[in-house]
Order: sequence, then C-alpha cells, then structure tokens
Amino acid sequence: MEKIHNRLQELFLNYSRNLPNKIEQINQTWQELITRFNSENFIIFHRQVHSLCGSAGTYGYSELSKAARELEIYLKKLLGKTLLSEEEQQIISQLLMNIKDKLELPPSKNLFQLTLETKEIENKAIYILEQDPSLAQELDEGLTQAGYSAAVVLDLKELQTKVQQNQPIALLVDTYFLMSIRNQKLLVNLIKKQNYFIQLFCIVPNYELLPRLIAVRAGCKAFFQKPVDIFYLIQIINQKCSFTTNIPFRILIVDDSESLGEYYSLILKQAGMIAQAITNPMDIFKHLEKFRPDLILMDIYMPECTGLELSSVLRQENKYNKIPIIFLSTEQDKRKQLTALSIGGDDFLTKPISPAHLISAVRIRSQRAGVLNYYMSTDSLTGLLNHSSFLKRLELELDYAKQKNTPLSLVMIDIDHFKKVNDTYGHPFGDMVIKKLATLLTLRLRNNDIVGRYGGEEFAIVLPGTNAQQSKKVLNELREQFSHEFFANTDDFSATFSAGIAQKNADSDINKLVNQADQALYEAKHLGRNQVVINKDIE
Repeated sequence: MEKIHNRLQELFLNYSRNLPNKIEQINQTWQELITRFNSENFIIFHRQVHSLCGSAGTYGYSELSKAARELEIYLKKLLGKTLLSEEEQQIISQLLMNIKDKLELPPSKNLFQLTLETKEIENKAIYILEQDPSLAQELDEGLTQAGYSAAVVLDLKELQTKVQQNQPIALLVDTYFLMSIRNQKLLVNLIKKQNYFIQLFCIVPNYELLPRLIAVRAGCKAFFQKPVDIFYLIQIINQKCSFTTNIPFRILIVDDSESLGEYYSLILKQAGMIAQAITNPMDIFKHLEKFRPDLILMDIYMPECTGLELSSVLRQENKYNKIPIIFLSTEQDKRKQLTALSIGGDDFLTKPISPAHLISAVRIRSQRAGVLNYYMSTDSLTGLLNHSSFLKRLELELDYAKQKNTPLSLVMIDIDHFKKVNDTYGHPFGDMVIKKLATLLTLRLRNNDIVGRYGGEEFAIVLPGTNAQQSKKVLNELREQFSHEFFANTDDFSATFSAGIAQKNADSDINKLVNQADQALYEAKHLGRNQVVINKDIE
C-alpha cells in the first residue's frame, strides 16, 4: 500500500511539473491554427483541451479544469468548420488566456487528500447468529472451509462481545433475532461504532416481504432464504467482501491519457482490485484475452477509436458482450451520456471524479455483474461451474501456468455405479449423492482450485501449482472421505468415485489435457474403480 501511495504522490508531482508545458503545447497548436487553419489540426487542438479538462480536475486543479471545460464546449460547436471568423478566433484566444491565468492558482487538493484511506484487515472473521443449531453448524463449516474464520454466537449480547474482541469483516444474522425494533437498532449501532465497514448478511425464513424489509432496514447487503444454498452464500459473501478477501475484481482501464490511466489504476489497486491501464484502444482484444477483466472503465473521446465505437464493437462480440462498461469522461451533455448508455455502457461517470466515488461505482457494478455471472456460469444443482465455464477457467489457468512456468493438474472424477444408485434409490437420492460430492470438493479444496460439474455424475478439478503426485494424494484423501460419509449415514449403502489425473507439460493444450485425464479415469475404472490413477504419459 505504501508503494502505491508513493507512486500516486510521484504522479501528482510529475503532473504539476509538466502542466505548464502541457498548456504551452496547446497554445502552440492554436498559434499554428491561426497562421494556417485546417480541420485535422483543429480536431487535435480540441482533443488536447479535452484531455487537459479531465486531467487537471483529477489532479486538483479545479479552476483550471473549469476554464478548460469552457474552451472545450466552445470548440465542440466549431468542429467541422473549414474556416474560423475573426470573432471566433478572438473568443478562443481569450478562453485560452483564462486557462493560462488559472495556472497561477495552487491545486485545491493535494494527493494525500485525493487518495482513499483503506485499512487492511488481515483477519477474515465472520460471526454467525442463527437460531437453527444444525444450520449454524453447516454455515460455520462451509465458511471455514472457504477460508474465513467463522464462529457461531448464541445471541446479540454474545455477538457484541465478539465484535469488540475481534472485529469481523461480516456478520451473518437470522432475521429471527431482529424482529424487535430494539434489536434492529442494537445491531445497526454495533456496526456503526466500528472504525471500518462491516458487511451484514441476513438469513430469512420464507418468501414473505417482512423479513426482507427487516434485513434491509438493518443495513443488510444480501439475504439468503432457507433452506440456504451454501454455494451461493459463499459466492455472494466473496463478492461483497472482495476488497478484504483474496478474490479481487479485475478492472481494465482504457484512456488515451497515460497519466490518468495510471492514476485510476493506482486508486483501484489501493482499494484491493487488480487494475490494468491501456492507452491505445486498438489493442483492446489483445488485453481482453490476456487480462480477462470483470469490468471495463473507458474514456469516450480517444483518437483512432472513440469509446462509443469501441463499446459498440464489444457488444457485438459474444466473447465479451457481457463485460460491464463504465464510461468516464468530461462529457456533461445528458443526451450524449444517454446515447453512450444506449450503445452499450452500463454507467456514466463524469471527470473529475473523487476516488471514493470511482471505487464505489466500479465495485457496485462488478458485484452486480458477478451475481449475474454466477447464475449463467454455474450448475443449478451443485452451484459448481458448468461445463463451458469450467473449460474457460481451465484455459485461463493453463495459460497462466505456462507463463509462470508453474505446475498444474487436471482431475476428472466419475461417481462409480451411479446408474445403479439412480435405479435402486431413485433420482432424488442420486441428486443428493451428486450434491454431497460437490459439497465435499468445495469445502475441502483450496480457494484457488477450480471445481466444475463436467456433466451428469462427472466432475472436473483444476489444481494450480500442483503436480500429479501431489494431486493424487489430495484426491485419495477426498475419495476416502466421500465413501466413509455415505457408509456412515446408511446401513447398506456407500458411494465411491474414480479419478484420473493429467499434468501440464510444455506442449499441453486444453484438449490434450482433458484427453489425458479422461484416459487416466478410464484406466481407474478398468482397474476396479474407487481409485485414483495418473496418466501413464506423464514423466
């Protein structure tokens, strides 16, 4: 965080140092236009003023930014002209002089005021207040396995004590405990008293509106109806708490101003996101493929390709048309802002923008997109990635492992004799077996492991940074836990699975890796099932 802060300060000082030269370049362009006018150079002149308008406000030169905005608005009316009248030239010269005069004024903000204070929270404590002991235990286990420090409390008094002893990142409260106004106020005040924000999540008993209203009035950020889908709950908590957990949003910034692009990038990084800035919109496909952003933050007025044109192209690309786009521009014309939104934007922010506003807008849009993406990319029965989404993640992880030269294993799992399970005990019981295995894989594997339902009773796992032998050890432990769990819960039935493992090598691609894992799975079945086999081609 200190490195980011220092780099922001360096950016501010460099901008202040170079600002006179920037204005002088604008003035030189104008003098050349007075001597010999042509439409192309006038467009360049307008773009220079537009850039100054946005960057000056961002770096605290608010009066200078306003003066540049006046000139930009006037120049916009003249775009397309082949010649300027003497009166028009005089007005432009006067507006340009106003900009020069404002250069003498000190910035209204320094970088330390511009940056957002963020307190790093090392612990990931979540306190659970739930009236049903069995559900409380299930939530405790699920959140703990997802990487949080979960703890169950019995009442609001104990919750108060816990929060005072060790501040959590979130509270998970059953609305049963919030039916009285007194308890609602007690919880709201408890959260407000802390020196940083605590996320509140609520569990509601049914479809009725009242419990949901109670949750919202208490400041709830998401509620979950009983019976609680543990996969969905963890997904939402991960998204809402992403600025304090290890699942940061990935933001791609497209702005032709290198200084502004880096500034926004640093601000978002300081808030816990992964941000990358590019200045040439013509390179966007290359960066989309490598970076895989959750959201795009885009300027409108850029050379070669405008933000409106770029968003229109992206909205026609199946691969990228669901990525949220936030326009960030000095444009204040509401009609043009609405046009931008109709073409493909999801939000419109006006420069200059405060760090807090920028972070909030980006985070909210990313979270909403994450919820929609959850429904589109996951299997409805298990909450795991569906077939196509899993393959996309496998491709991403394989590329990353090749770049970093780190090991990666792919595991294919198949539940043994599953047709017999369905035929003997019925499809509802078969679904329960599938959900039990999905739960085991989700809770026992690491946060950075990728688990998907590949189809029917078949599952797939990507284990980044793990070789085949290490993967085999992990899978054998899971295999034993799975069979033991069913044997313990029934008198005459136990379920088992077989698994095949493939490991990345220098020439691996998705198809080759999947085929190798499938071959190893077939071998495990052939050898008698209920075992884990590594592909024989792995050295």
